[in-house]
Amino acid sequence: MSAVAPLALPRRRLWRPTASLLAAGVLAGTVLVALVAGALAPYPPRAIVGAPIEAPSGAHRLGTNDLGQDLLSLLLHGARRSLAVGFLAASCSTLLSAAVGTLSVLWRPARLPLLAATEGLMAIPNLPVIVLIVSLLGPGPTQLVAALAVLSWPAFARVVRTQVAGAIQRDYVEAARALGATEMRVFRACVLPEILPVLWTKFLLTLRWAIVMEAVLALMGLGDPTQPSWGMILQTAFAYPLLFVGTAWAWWALPPALAIAAVTLALAIIGQDFEAWLNPGLRQRAV
Repeated sequence: MSAVAPLALPRRRLWRPTASLLAAGVLAGTVLVALVAGALAPYPPRAIVGAPIEAPSGAHRLGTNDLGQDLLSLLLHGARRSLAVGFLAASCSTLLSAAVGTLSVLWRPARLPLLAATEGLMAIPNLPVIVLIVSLLGPGPTQLVAALAVLSWPAFARVVRTQVAGAIQRDYVEAARALGATEMRVFRACVLPEILPVLWTKFLLTLRWAIVMEAVLALMGLGDPTQPSWGMILQTAFAYPLLFVGTAWAWWALPPALAIAAVTLALAIIGQDFEAWLNPGLRQRAV
């Protein structure tokens, strides 16, 4: 009597080509729009070019706000500001994570101070401290990027430290050192490839977080009113007392909210698929 074969569970792929390509297209298109916003925008972003609260028309594709400014021009220029803050904060935070995580393993004199700084910053609630920094130093882009970068690196610095500590204990690292390889060469050839995937994941997560935080701070009244951003468009929209009395919300508040949602969702899909690509065991799972 033959044994009954076990029931094979259906498996699904975690990597979704259509979703990945769509997410990459959304992100690339948004970056392109931000780079050429000056050429695409029909009007200067702060210019008063129409009557207040005009509905969308041929002259103003997304209508105007309560000052008579063209909302499409503000949205296009706002993409540049929001993405610039996100990319700069994510880049600085990722570099800090890499530097602290690596030096805390490879540079013995700095180990205890760096570990103490990491644990201390992890105990600080991010949002209240960011609000305090921006309130004290002003809402400029430099202060905002610095606050977001300084408070977002500690958790991933610990992950990088674990990766570096594991990498330097590999047999091929010991063999490279025995053959006379310098510490810098060992780091470039053996350690850096181990931590690059972690750093890429860190960059994507921080980019999403920074874009949302810029909008949150603007909604709290801590944005720079002289610089258009998606958050500032939302802030001015929600400050208008008659926003939801008519249909102005549909062309004033909805487009920047959808833009933030689309970019953050695209980054989430790219990050998830990148993780599945790095770990072949996650590409398929039983359902």
